[in-house]
Amino acid sequence: MQNRKSIYIIVLISLFVGVLHFAVGPDYQGIFKNFIRGYLIDILLPLNLYLLLQISLRRNLSVNSSRITGAIITFAIGIIVELSQLYGIELFGRTYDPWDIVMYAIGIGLGIAIDFTIIDKFEKQRLK
Repeated sequence: MQNRKSIYIIVLISLFVGVLHFAVGPDYQGIFKNFIRGYLIDILLPLNLYLLLQISLRRNLSVNSSRITGAIITFAIGIIVELSQLYGIELFGRTYDPWDIVMYAIGIGLGIAIDFTIIDKFEKQRLK
């Protein structure tokens, strides 16, 4: 990352995801309870991981290579977590749900969208 604003945006997103993760813990009973407890975190955590990986990967890889590598690593972690749960290993949860894999993909897609729109905007400002 060439522009510190890019890093600040990613850190702010990380802080938001962290606070939200703890705020809607397992006892959450509010609006959209099933979606928030079941899927929202499965979207936000991969989004966050993808963006955090971009900070470190871009030190050694090109932008396109870091995007591909970040997406693959993030999705692989999600698959490993779900397969572990399928075979009864408690890894970041207990319940296997194939929809979680879809949510991971959506989260990575949103991370890529943020990367292509917001992060790219700040990075291009730095190059001018």
